[in-house]
Amino acid sequence: MRKVVHVRPVDDAVGHEESPECVCGPAGRDVFARTADRALGTIYQHHALSPCKEWEASAS
Repeated sequence: MRKVVHVRPVDDAVGHEESPECVCGPAGRDVFARTADRALGTIYQHHALSPCKEWEASAS
């Protein structure tokens, strides 16, 4: 099963939705096992619109 993880800034100027279409334009990065030829999951690193000190990650 393919996993998706979103890493979002908590104390940003705007809220971030758990979606690749979030207003901040997160870039997805595929994650591979050393022996796998296909991705096991994707990490979406959301972009902070203001400097943030708190971040959170959630997997689905």
